Amino acid sequence: MNENDGTIVASPLMDSREIAAYLKVSESTLSRWRSAGQGPPFLRLGGIARYRLDAVDAWLAGLENGHASEG
Repeated sequence: MNENDGTIVASPLMDSREIAAYLKVSESTLSRWRSAGQGPPFLRLGGIARYRLDAVDAWLAGLENGHASEG
């Protein structure tokens, strides 16, 4: 796709079940992270948490960078 053709490519929105599976954690862990203000960024749409896959990947990348500097 060309940037000049007016096409917008957005990261897909995923629900808690899908993101928990993607991160290989339980849904209750993901819920606990949300309540504590930790974990990947999320949106609330109609009271339901949704995650942008690119935001989750960026959050994961940030964790990697943080651990590399501790070494």
